[in-house]
Amino acid sequence: QFLYFIGFIMKLNIAHPINGTVKSIDCNDDFIRKAGIVMGLRLGQTVDGKGFAPELAGYTFKLRGGSDKQGFPMVPGVLANARVSLLVARGRIGFQAWRARKGERTRTSLRGAIIAQDISQLNVTVVREGENPIEGLTDVSNPRRLGPKRASKIRKLFNLSREDDVKQYVVKRKVETKKGGTRYKAPKVQRLITNSIRARRVKKVKVAKEALKKNVEARRQFLSLVTKQRLVNRQRRTARNLRIAKGQAVIAGKAGKKTAKK
Repeated sequence: QFLYFIGFIMKLNIAHPINGTVKSIDCNDDFIRKAGIVMGLRLGQTVDGKGFAPELAGYTFKLRGGSDKQGFPMVPGVLANARVSLLVARGRIGFQAWRARKGERTRTSLRGAIIAQDISQLNVTVVREGENPIEGLTDVSNPRRLGPKRASKIRKLFNLSREDDVKQYVVKRKVETKKGGTRYKAPKVQRLITNSIRARRVKKVKVAKEALKKNVEARRQFLSLVTKQRLVNRQRRTARNLRIAKGQAVIAGKAGKKTAKK
């Protein structure tokens, strides 16, 4: 079993969120096992970079994900150092959303969140930099190509208040035209509450109240009409019953006179 791991290379994918850079480094599995720092940790924890390679000493990384030698992805929250069979919902790790219908689940094999010797690649992010710079990761800064377009995120980025005009702080980018000229492009601010939107909302509420009043008035008129119709029907029924009773009384009186004559 020891010979099986000799010479094995673990791939370490390092992301630097502040600089916007990513780099992949090959680490010797024997050095990682002998250091004894990484083995036994789980996703979400922080680890010293010297547990992966000597040149990463002083760096602090946060474990984000990974996969084993057969390519099964690690799942946060599964406290196991081996492969497990889980019932996974649609859209989760190991079960793409486009492969199933809404609400469908499937049982699939996934790797636990605890690091062991069967892990072939790890994904980490830089929490704290060390003294030695990493070429292509810490010495390079890739600015974001696009800025935020949602109003709340623009306010958060520039620390704006509700009274400030968000449109003046939209991040623009320079674009070269086909004719060789230059122009600037800026996104449309999303979820921005303007005066027209406020007026539209007020109008919507006003229309709803007017429709409610109209419905109440129509219902009142309908109930009044039903009450009048019921009263008319009751009067007609009463008059008809009186006519029938009167006719029966007349017939009964004539029959009594004929009997008396006999």
